[in-house]
Amino acid sequence: MLYDLLKKCVSIVFNIVNLLLGGKLPPFGSAGVIVEEEGRYLVVALPHGKIVFPGGFMTWQEHPRQAAEREGYEETGFHMQADDLINFYSLNSTQWLSMSNLSFVFRGRIVSGELRKSIEGVPCWLSETELRARLDPHGIEVLEDYLRYCKQKQQPPAA
Repeated sequence: MLYDLLKKCVSIVFNIVNLLLGGKLPPFGSAGVIVEEEGRYLVVALPHGKIVFPGGFMTWQEHPRQAAEREGYEETGFHMQADDLINFYSLNSTQWLSMSNLSFVFRGRIVSGELRKSIEGVPCWLSETELRARLDPHGIEVLEDYLRYCKQKQQPPAA
């Protein structure tokens, strides 16, 4: 709860400063990771029941791939290797309680670690069917892009 309150306060301050500067602030950068093992996906259940793929904001001078790996570890307890870029997304916010961001999503794999909860939520494994029932529209878009990526990787290159 305290974490959610802090995120909302930061968003309000950012949006006020952006308004004062005539909308000239760039969006924040964020990165996420999709880990699939045996037909199940690693996700984080947030306090209000929302399900998301592990990810979050990049830090200063951090590469998106590094941010995806760091956020994956912070939110799940698993050290990860972020491989291919699945896609990037421009998320434009029109609400005071959220910030616009440019998000990079990578395919990832677990290297080591143990599943554990974090300040942001509880990590868990869900099937594709369970995911589709619980993801928001943006999460569904990310899942669809991941599935397209997987299908393309299975096809032999054109001659």
